Amino acid sequence: MKRIYSTLAFIFIAATTLSLLSCSKSETNSLSVPAKGIIVTKPGDSGTTTFDSSNITSIYPTSIPEGWTVEDINMYEGTITVTSPDLPYEEDEVQNGTLSLMGYTPTGNTRTISIYLAIVESTVDFYDQPANCYVVTKPDTRYTFNPMIGGSATPVATTKVRVLWETKSGLIQYLDMRDGKATFYIAGAKEDEDDEEVGVYPGNAVIGGYDQSDNLLWSWHIWVTNNDPTTAENTIVLNGQTVMSANLGAECNSNGSTDSEKIFDSFGLYYQWGRKDPFVGPATYDFSGNYDHTLTDYRDVSVAIDYVDSTADEGTSEWTTENPMSIIKGNKENGYDWLYSGHDNTLWSTTTKSESDPCPAGWRVPDASIYSNLTINEIYDNIDWSELQPMYGILLNDITSGEEYFFTAQGRRNYLDCRLDIINDDEFCPVPWSGYYWTATTEGEDASAMFFDLNTATRTWNGFDAKRAMHRANALPIRCVRE
Repeated sequence: MKRIYSTLAFIFIAATTLSLLSCSKSETNSLSVPAKGIIVTKPGDSGTTTFDSSNITSIYPTSIPEGWTVEDINMYEGTITVTSPDLPYEEDEVQNGTLSLMGYTPTGNTRTISIYLAIVESTVDFYDQPANCYVVTKPDTRYTFNPMIGGSATPVATTKVRVLWETKSGLIQYLDMRDGKATFYIAGAKEDEDDEEVGVYPGNAVIGGYDQSDNLLWSWHIWVTNNDPTTAENTIVLNGQTVMSANLGAECNSNGSTDSEKIFDSFGLYYQWGRKDPFVGPATYDFSGNYDHTLTDYRDVSVAIDYVDSTADEGTSEWTTENPMSIIKGNKENGYDWLYSGHDNTLWSTTTKSESDPCPAGWRVPDASIYSNLTINEIYDNIDWSELQPMYGILLNDITSGEEYFFTAQGRRNYLDCRLDIINDDEFCPVPWSGYYWTATTEGEDASAMFFDLNTATRTWNGFDAKRAMHRANALPIRCVRE
């Protein structure tokens, strides 16, 4: 028998099937397990998950993996509890398998469901690291986090969790909420030829936390990457502060490569100033067609960003918390802020981590001084623009240290209609790409961003501004700074 722990050959959960045993056509019933699996971390451990049912009076197991035990099916609380095989394993016992269950209605109709069971010894616990973003780098691992308001220890009355969106179907697996903890599983990526693991499938997801009445209370960004942005090799030092070398949500820094995959992987996510929830970028690195990146939710159904106007109802921080997939167009009467009335300078902080800060634990949105010592590398004024354009980015010099750092030109979501723009549409001199990076510093009605662009008419006029005033309804990338 082959024993499998961290290298699980995951079987996607079989779709729910209906078997009618009576002639009733009017009866409605349903049975489902939102988490689709029960993951335990040690042999002999017990695990519990919830099920949702309608007009189901009893549930019985019909097929149980060898060595596993169904301890309890609680119809009143809607829970299923199993125990995994303990050491030493008997010859036929398995470490992962599928549990089949049958639910009965009062009239004898049935519904069958399947639940994946597995022992996964690799675990990562974020429970003592409250944040709005969690960095995930280990494959075949169960992750746990405390569903609190990010950047604080304020609890959220979460009773259930769901994937609101993910950039790759199945990126987040077996998401569950038990005993005040949210857990999910990240599978390993596979090579096509020999099926060997090569890390994780990179991508991004947002998990929503709901109360018993199905109201969305808060949401958390899961950043899945093979390049841990918090490690020394993936950070740089600017103005004496440690900064991530990749954009928030990106897989890497392309470092001037003209490879389209590396460029695309370096874009990361986009944020309206002061909001914690990210928005995806283009479907392709060159913005062809200017379509948004495709997304799916927990049902594996396609979902999309919702573009809304700023109104007295929608243009508030409270509304954005309940609608993290809605991007709000700039309100002209309020200086093109996404807020309908006034400007809230406390949403992000230049000194401490705020509750709406989108960075992982130990990191925050930087203040504008972080970019004050940067300038365009002089070699960019001596190279033909056609050589620079395919790089989608620019090399910036730190005038104090002499170090050089590459920043991706991934454009923005503009403040007028929130659509993606990479060309800086200047009436007299349109440029092929531009880059923007939010800071937590405010400038009156606006906020400060580091900006650069490639000028195709006069390359010596390549634009750079370490502190450009930008309307707050713009959605720009972020480089997080260590607290």
